[in-house]
Amino acid sequence: MVRKAASVTTVGALLFAAGLLIHAQRLPTLVVPEHYTLHLTPNLTTETFQGEVSIAVRVVQPTDRITLNAAEITFVDTTIESGGRVQRATVSIDGGQETATLSVPEAVTAGPATIKIRYTGVLNRQLRGFYLSSANDRKYAVTQMEPTDARRAFPCFDEPALKATFDITATIDAHDTAISNGRLVSDTPELSGTHTLKFSTSPKMSTYLVALAVGDWVCVSGGADGVPIRICGTPDRKDQLGFALQAAEFTMRYFNRYFSIKYPFQKLDILGVPDFSAGAMENAGAIFFRERLLLVDEATASNANREQVANVINHEMAHQWFGDLVTMQWWDDIWLNEGFATWMERKPVQEWHPDWNPQLDEVRDTQSAMNTDAMDSTRPIRTPVESPDEINQIFDAIAYQKTGAVVRMVEAYVGPENYRTAINAYLKKFAYGNATGEGYWTTIAQATGKPVDGILASFITQKSMPLVTVKRSCVGDTTKLALSQKPISSAVPASTTWQIPVCFKRQRNGKVEPDACAVLSKAEDTVTLDGCSPWVFANASSAGYYRTAYDTAALEALGGALKTGALTPVEQASLIEDVWALVRINEQNLAQFFDLTAQIAKAQLTPAITNATTRVNYVSDHLIDAAQRPAFERWVRDAFGPVAAKLGPLPQPQESDERKQIRAAVLYTLGYAGRDDDVLKEARRRVDMMLGNAGRIDPSLEAGYLQLAAINGDAALYDKYTEQLKRANQSRQYQFRGALTYFSDPVLQTRTMEYALSPDIKSQDLPYVLAGLILRPWSAHNAWEFVKTNWSAIENRLGVFQGLPSVVESTTSFCDTASRDDVRRFFDQHHIRAIDRQIRQSIEAIDRCIDTRTQQQKNLSVYLR
Repeated sequence: MVRKAASVTTVGALLFAAGLLIHAQRLPTLVVPEHYTLHLTPNLTTETFQGEVSIAVRVVQPTDRITLNAAEITFVDTTIESGGRVQRATVSIDGGQETATLSVPEAVTAGPATIKIRYTGVLNRQLRGFYLSSANDRKYAVTQMEPTDARRAFPCFDEPALKATFDITATIDAHDTAISNGRLVSDTPELSGTHTLKFSTSPKMSTYLVALAVGDWVCVSGGADGVPIRICGTPDRKDQLGFALQAAEFTMRYFNRYFSIKYPFQKLDILGVPDFSAGAMENAGAIFFRERLLLVDEATASNANREQVANVINHEMAHQWFGDLVTMQWWDDIWLNEGFATWMERKPVQEWHPDWNPQLDEVRDTQSAMNTDAMDSTRPIRTPVESPDEINQIFDAIAYQKTGAVVRMVEAYVGPENYRTAINAYLKKFAYGNATGEGYWTTIAQATGKPVDGILASFITQKSMPLVTVKRSCVGDTTKLALSQKPISSAVPASTTWQIPVCFKRQRNGKVEPDACAVLSKAEDTVTLDGCSPWVFANASSAGYYRTAYDTAALEALGGALKTGALTPVEQASLIEDVWALVRINEQNLAQFFDLTAQIAKAQLTPAITNATTRVNYVSDHLIDAAQRPAFERWVRDAFGPVAAKLGPLPQPQESDERKQIRAAVLYTLGYAGRDDDVLKEARRRVDMMLGNAGRIDPSLEAGYLQLAAINGDAALYDKYTEQLKRANQSRQYQFRGALTYFSDPVLQTRTMEYALSPDIKSQDLPYVLAGLILRPWSAHNAWEFVKTNWSAIENRLGVFQGLPSVVESTTSFCDTASRDDVRRFFDQHHIRAIDRQIRQSIEAIDRCIDTRTQQQKNLSVYLR
């Protein structure tokens, strides 16, 4: 799936006291499901559904009680058949534990048994379980089961290890169709104006992968390697499905080559859903998407939009192997699903569109994880979880981006082909079953013949990450590297060590070349390289999951390597990010980051400039005071103005995507952080022309120009943006909606806030509007007051899985003690256990910003004089 405080003593006491209750949310192990026959009949008019489920189970030992999961459904009739005897069961519901216990007068004997249940449920509006979606003046019924919401659609054994096969049938309106995990095998009309669709039996899978979507779906069809592929959506979206089909066909062929097990399901349907909580969901053979991550208007879409769609398709298709074919045993190993899909998602893109620079995107993903992992409130990749609230919180950058980065590090260490052989051995070993972390790293170590089990165990089971300090010296005709490691988070014991494959790149005898890797397993060690190297970069190809620190002389030497192009763009990007990370923990002077940024900007047109501009924009929002503002803006214009002049204001015919991305980032930063008058005027001029149908903006520049024009925009421009929202296509609607959050006029900010809670915006989009307003310095406080005042309405519309966490995360835009105390006080009063970690991390991020601002103010003043 694609996504996004009390004292320690108090939290610990609460968890200890609740330990038995939390553990009770795991099911007893007396009964094992083997096959489900499920029949769902949704009524879109009444927003309800009827269900019948027959579960063939194996009873491990005689029992007169069977407990399974059920939530928000009403049992009508329940029987248990065993040994030729049918007994009617009484049902006891535990709403807190989301379970139903079925009791019979006489014990069910060990062996096969069948549970039959008739029940009813509500098509909810919380985008979970079996829920209601709407578009085009009609309703749809859609499922989203991960992680623990299959129990809202049918009574079941809702744990990932309890895999079974499924026969799914749906009785629906005669004018509608349905998409599910299997192929459609029969379609029978009924006298009641309905028809019954029966789907083929699924392979063994977990309950969270069950899928059903009911509506007037239309599809474009294709296939690859004999696998039928359809991309589907609502009728008005049919002309935007073609690109997704191309991407899915290419990726199917790529994955079938890469994996020794061919695509393990009978067909692949990919559906764009009007309302969807996650980015996308990897239901076996039936992937469901948020529309904006699937639809592409070929006439107006930017390549960044196409790349995003391709990446998400690849992620979800990778899940058909990592997650669907081989599933984690329990949710504490969710990284076996999400991290592996994150690792795989850009491999097809690298072959299909290397011009999109997917390797640089991997580095940016790694930086996202590292930023979280440097915090005291981070967690290990493997984190014990029991309750649904705990499970929901581990779908984060640690499960996705950190795991993906750790897998890439091991792959680089053992070699891509060696690792490919090992990962195929893992898939074969656990196909159609469940795996644990130990099963994974033991298999990889055996297959590669290298001690990667120790490397993986240290990174998977320990939280945070290492900071590797590198000190270079030449001794005769050798290079001595004194390496040391320590945890980057102060919450991790200083004695903690990792087994780190540190790989070097250096200049030797006038040549730049990668060198051997050394596994740093102690707190300190020394590596000797032949030849005297003027510089050494200690993270070749940026494959390592660790920060690097260099002394001033070594950093200056690497600056020289930047000028000559000796470091690749991904290496340049990780060097920038390492220096920035050290600034954030006050181990480096912000002046060194500015100098490095200026060096990169002057040296060459490298996509790593976009990493630097992102950090410069952060400095503008958080670290610059009013007195420093004029000098800072001049520095931005001086650093990036020549780059913009070199690039020119507009893309040229046949220009590379890389060059377009650099231009877009540089112009945005010049306008946003540098307040460059020429850029701001040009943005407004281009936007006015586009809105007046007098010209178009290149797709690579459109979003940035809309945002820059809005900063000083008036009510007339605001009205034009809202008018475009009513008639623009899907992707451009998001651009205009996002640009509404950039208006600095308080009156227009209020209009955006009121719009956010209006029926004109879907629940799935509401959090991003509110978060966008809080992230802008000029609207942050007004928007936060609005959120606090309207919290009940916001909480009622948003779920704890993605909606509320996005709003909470946006409070990291604050960088002062009064705001931090207000955020903490508010969430103390409105405690939501399911987003505890997000709240703690947001407050810690504010604290870190305050600390960085305090520590770096003098450095800033000196540098900007």
